[in-house]
Amino acid sequence: MSMVLTTDTQPEAERVAFWHEVVCRSFVPLNVATPDAEAFSGSVANDRLGRLQLSTVHAAAQRVRRTPRLVAEAGDEFVLLGLQRLGPGVVTQDGRRAVIRPGDLVFYDAARPYELWFPGEFEMKVFMVPRRFLGVGDADLRRVTATTLRPDAGVPALASPFLARLTAAEGAAGERLAASALNLLESLVLDGAETPEPTLLRIRTFIADHLGEPDLSPATIAAAHRISVRYLHKLFSADGVSVVRWIQQQRLAESRRDLGRTSATVAAVAHRWGFSDAAHFSRSFKAAYGVSPREWRIASAPGRGGAD
Repeated sequence: MSMVLTTDTQPEAERVAFWHEVVCRSFVPLNVATPDAEAFSGSVANDRLGRLQLSTVHAAAQRVRRTPRLVAEAGDEFVLLGLQRLGPGVVTQDGRRAVIRPGDLVFYDAARPYELWFPGEFEMKVFMVPRRFLGVGDADLRRVTATTLRPDAGVPALASPFLARLTAAEGAAGERLAASALNLLESLVLDGAETPEPTLLRIRTFIADHLGEPDLSPATIAAAHRISVRYLHKLFSADGVSVVRWIQQQRLAESRRDLGRTSATVAAVAHRWGFSDAAHFSRSFKAAYGVSPREWRIASAPGRGGAD
């Protein structure tokens, strides 16, 4: 039977402190920041299945950090696999940043610093196992942490629905389920660690999916694809356009489209597509298209025979 811990049992003024205690008790020592402390709510349902801990977390927006200090103090050697069930999330570890949506899987390792960020209400099913019971090498595990495992093909396509339905069980049935789950976790690690070298098309698709993130850079792109920045530049050099230049071209193109079809301010459009400085955006836009963003908007207004 699940042990459910919820903030609903606490006075409003004590809910955030209680939640911090619940998260640390359920998993490993962590720092928890909640942007809306007054309206915060959350619950964790914990179960055991052999050597696996099964937890379902349903809560409001928050940022959870496993800092270097906490790693040094606690030294917990647990591997965690998150299965996102509601809302988006971001997992950061080992120089990578995985954006996860419902159905996606992601590994993170308590033996090293990591961060989980949930910008809104979310639900995640978490599978936690002591590192010594997971039969994979450290190098393979490091290659797959903070990498989005999407359930559209390969092992993730088999694992995601199985793990979503997995619940605690006792006796021989529980032992068999636990063994199957551990085997799946090991297969997910090994399958992810053997991902082939990314093609330029895959990398450009990734960039298109993350254009609105201001910190998108050659370093973050290379880390997400487990390649060096030098190799990333090599892939783009064959096409005659640098990584940074290609990102800017795509951001400007998307901004131009938005300016012609939305009423959002120029600054809002710039921010939506990853430009943190509106003045820089305007200069770059004029250099690319010969007119300012505002002039483009006027020219492309309905009835003026404007731009495509």
